[in-house]
Amino acid sequence: MDKHKILIIDNDRDIIEVMKSLLNREVFEIYSAETVEKGIEMINEVSPHIILLDIMFPKKETGGFHAANEIKEKYPKLPVFAISAINKEYAFEFTNEDIKADEFINKPVKIDELIKLINKYI
Repeated sequence: MDKHKILIIDNDRDIIEVMKSLLNREVFEIYSAETVEKGIEMINEVSPHIILLDIMFPKKETGGFHAANEIKEKYPKLPVFAISAINKEYAFEFTNEDIKADEFINKPVKIDELIKLINKYI
């Protein structure tokens, strides 16, 4: 049986490695990119089933917002999970009007909840 592919786009290498380690236990094939640009480029290369996308990036704080909107425009059926600590750090609530994402997940990520959401979409 083919593994379901997950693409993690996050500028924090430590978060990528932890998520890879935890999700690999669930028999997912994990790919990662540390920039929005590389992540969007990788979509065609790996054909992921789900994208886990950080919202805040150092060079462009709104990079994840724009990336999610671009991904959903090009690939409307590809699930995008927006992952960020922005709600806790900045007390900012965002909705589907602000960002085109299928799910919003706060950091720190609760892996059990993430796996349930992933399984809901695959």
